[in-house]
Amino acid sequence: MALALSSCSQVDSAATIGDEKITIAALQDQVDLILAEREGVDTTQMGLESGEALTRSQLSYMISNLIINEVAKEEKIEIDQAEIDAYKIEIYVNIGGEENLPNVLVSAAIPSTSLDNVLRRDLILRKITDGALAAGVVESEINDLIQKIVTDKATALSVEVNPRYGIWDAASLTVVAAEPAGDAVND
Repeated sequence: MALALSSCSQVDSAATIGDEKITIAALQDQVDLILAEREGVDTTQMGLESGEALTRSQLSYMISNLIINEVAKEEKIEIDQAEIDAYKIEIYVNIGGEENLPNVLVSAAIPSTSLDNVLRRDLILRKITDGALAAGVVESEINDLIQKIVTDKATALSVEVNPRYGIWDAASLTVVAAEPAGDAVND
């Protein structure tokens, strides 16, 4: 009976992260937005993901966003809209103006509707970095520290991915393709 119930819980779920669920519909909407936004941009020189790779990378992004938001709650890090708006101005300067934003977003596989979430995530990571530096962590150790914080939070939340999309790799914090034969094939 438990097996039947647990498999039913994944019917509409692409992944669960603690109490949060990413629905298959939400994941598909994200992928569809990216594909739609590619229509208005010259992508001939871009090495863009497609198919299952695009879906896995978007699911990885959505999962890691939830994890980083949980880290922010735990660390009492808040990001307000004014900080996001100031960061947008910084981004526009770095990319040569707001008119270049569509190309940058398409190249990075970020739908325009997710821009604020991406910036919020970056600002959370920036605040964690600033806090660690202020606490005396050496700059060369910051990336390892952030990786550990996010990995520990992912482990505590228990990330489960619908097998149709692959498996969660806690070391890389990404969804990776499952081996078609699993462990059944040996050389």
